[in-house]
Amino acid sequence: MQSRQYFIAVLATTFLALFHTQSTHAVSITYDTDIESYINFDKVPYRVGNREGQSWVKEDVRVLQRGGTPALRRLLQEEFPDWTFLIAPPKESNQSLKGEFRVKQYYACGNLTNCGSPSVFSVNGGVGALFDVDFISGEGDPQFPDRINWIQRVVSNHSEEPPPYGTHNLKEDRIDIQDRTDSPYYFPTRNNPNFFFPTFYDRPYRGDSENSHYWNAELYLVEEIGRNTVMIYDGISWGWRNQTKRRREDSCPAKSISSGDDCSYYYFSDSLSSGTEVDNFNLAGLTPGKKFTAKIDNDIPGNRCNPNTYLTTFNNSGDRSNKDDNSSTLGDGFASALTGTVSSNGIINLDVRAANAGLRGEDRGNYELHIELYDQGEPPPDDFFVVAGSGGGGFGDEIQTQGRTQNNPILPNAREGGWQVFRNVPGCRWYDPHTPYGFEFQALDDTLFSEILDFPVGPDNKFTVSVGDRILGEFGAGDSVDFTSLFGSGISNFKITGIDSLFGSTEETAFPIQLAFNDRIGSFQMRPISAPEPQSVPESTSALGLLALSAWGIVKALKIRFEK
Repeated sequence: MQSRQYFIAVLATTFLALFHTQSTHAVSITYDTDIESYINFDKVPYRVGNREGQSWVKEDVRVLQRGGTPALRRLLQEEFPDWTFLIAPPKESNQSLKGEFRVKQYYACGNLTNCGSPSVFSVNGGVGALFDVDFISGEGDPQFPDRINWIQRVVSNHSEEPPPYGTHNLKEDRIDIQDRTDSPYYFPTRNNPNFFFPTFYDRPYRGDSENSHYWNAELYLVEEIGRNTVMIYDGISWGWRNQTKRRREDSCPAKSISSGDDCSYYYFSDSLSSGTEVDNFNLAGLTPGKKFTAKIDNDIPGNRCNPNTYLTTFNNSGDRSNKDDNSSTLGDGFASALTGTVSSNGIINLDVRAANAGLRGEDRGNYELHIELYDQGEPPPDDFFVVAGSGGGGFGDEIQTQGRTQNNPILPNAREGGWQVFRNVPGCRWYDPHTPYGFEFQALDDTLFSEILDFPVGPDNKFTVSVGDRILGEFGAGDSVDFTSLFGSGISNFKITGIDSLFGSTEETAFPIQLAFNDRIGSFQMRPISAPEPQSVPESTSALGLLALSAWGIVKALKIRFEK
């Protein structure tokens, strides 16, 4: 912990106290526990034809900035030029609503799931999700149900146009409106005035479950304050994804030079154990000039940390012909994919390694490599790559890539009492709550903390880590704390104290930390620890006596002056 002058320390402590106090009054996201509610973040496995898939909802449900993102406001002005959209003014104590978004239904649907709820009829045969949320207003929030509605922006890789089935791999970025009315609201009319609070439900669904999809939404609470004039309050993000790949039992064994060219799908399973390891894969006896795709799935059961892969292909001269970091539609967003052409000697050469020289928490773990061949003149599928990034993609907002660095950490997705909760988040990422003097970390469900992988880089360079009454020491950026080595297994609770300064310019980057769990997905919660109150030092007898004598002298002098 760096030493500081007293008045600076007082200023920093005061600022942190204000920082934390304001955040506790912000709008929150809660999950309903009523018997008719259903919240499930688990992946839903399914099969369709010769493919196997998984569907799941976006775990990082978060509060969005008041007034809408720049992309939302741009779309509103483009699609509704005759309307006026205003950013709701900040409250005196904070810049958000004080109520809560209460999620009642939120789950993914596979092709056999009866996807519906008490308020939405069920469908099956495709993939998608169901989302149902109420806004429960707090003190000072809008109190006029007949003027409240919702505006939703959708970004997906399967456009709804043309109806009824839309077009896969045609990206859409639009304002989502039921029945295509001439207003920007999700519902054709204002919220039902019989409701005591605004309610929203949606079931985005796609019938082609054999394809991979992403579907993300920004949902905002709005108030119509005049003709074609809308006030935009806070919002929340939500969405779903599904991934599919060829069934492993349909794959062919690795080919030899003498093999025939009668197979179109190959599958390999391997692992990385360090940042310097390079795994080589070769397929021989293929038809020169055929197109192929190679993509990695790094999200494998049994991984503590999923490896961040880097995939390369070489021609028969040993020269690199293509490379990729994060473009695979499989895995957790840090898996690789590329296309290529079988070289003139009929061989495909690939190698897999850890990206970025293997940063800690990204350098080891199991992965699968899937290779598909295509007939002459048959192009690879349009949805092979994710959209826009290295080597053909990088989902950006469309994939869960948060947590890669301390500047883009995963934020809490719920608040329960004094705890900030991270539920079903990927392991080995950076996480960041709102920062006071220190934090207590508590594992949830079957999660255990196996390691602190890294601490943030910034002006404050030492933090105290303790487990129970045992102080493990002071640690800083570049250090790690291996709980498994110290205690023989993962632990369920620890504390970090001595946080003297903020690390980022925003709440979201104030104090990020990189953690590993006993599995590749985990749940935990954190709550703030306030700085201990400074102990008052009793004045010595001589000091008190001197003070009393000085006071007597001043009074005596004033009295003499008055008498004169």
